[in-house]
Amino acid sequence: MNLYQMIFKRRSIRKFKKERVPEQLLKDILYFGDNIPRLHGDIEIKLEISENMEEHLPVKGLWKVEAPYYLVLYSEEKDGYLANAGYVLEHVLLYMTGKGLGTCYLGNAKIPDPGLTGMKKVIVVAFGYPKTLLYRDPATAKRLPLKELCVFKEEAGESMKNILKAVRLAPSAMNTQPWRFIVYHDKIYVFSCREFLPSPSLVSMREISTGIMLSHLTIAAEEMWINVKLEAEEAMEKKSYKSGAYVTTAFLKEYKC
Repeated sequence: MNLYQMIFKRRSIRKFKKERVPEQLLKDILYFGDNIPRLHGDIEIKLEISENMEEHLPVKGLWKVEAPYYLVLYSEEKDGYLANAGYVLEHVLLYMTGKGLGTCYLGNAKIPDPGLTGMKKVIVVAFGYPKTLLYRDPATAKRLPLKELCVFKEEAGESMKNILKAVRLAPSAMNTQPWRFIVYHDKIYVFSCREFLPSPSLVSMREISTGIMLSHLTIAAEEMWINVKLEAEEAMEKKSYKSGAYVTTAFLKEYKC
């Protein structure tokens, strides 16, 4: 199964078997992460895997999960680095799901830092072989319906609807779905919602979640044979929005054979 299919299957796993993942698969995960497209290609990132089979790692945090392995994403601190991190990592987690591994984003979890010069630890993911069911029925996902997420300015075609269904299933911090969309037949205006009680950690999680959502958008567009270009429009950036902020515009164009 490909990444698009995994969007509808993946669920967060919080209980893992104490079972080793083959060394080659661990290498494949890091290789895959190093070679997928970036949301911002000029931002350097690094993926590291920490093994915890003997439960020796002092994992700390409000939402920590005990797991045999942890995947950690480090990044340069540049404009857009949080969204870029979410974008890259969701591709990797969908790949891991397709390989039979369970995964769980850990918001503010902390594990020992190897000390990468000039890089910041952005987010940690617990992973391993699941004790529970790996896949879900997408109908059971607790998500807002598209009619609450989208304003449709024009009739959406079948491909656009399929893209939006994939976007709707994007995981987000505390399942807040901090995004809204204005939809035309060939483009989507993307907005992020403001927090009621803004804090640095909540803003960071919102930005990472937005990157995750954009990964679903581009993966689904590719599956529909649609070219997608994400570009922030200057005129939109200059406007003021009451309950959110403009993020980007997704321009969609079907491939011609």
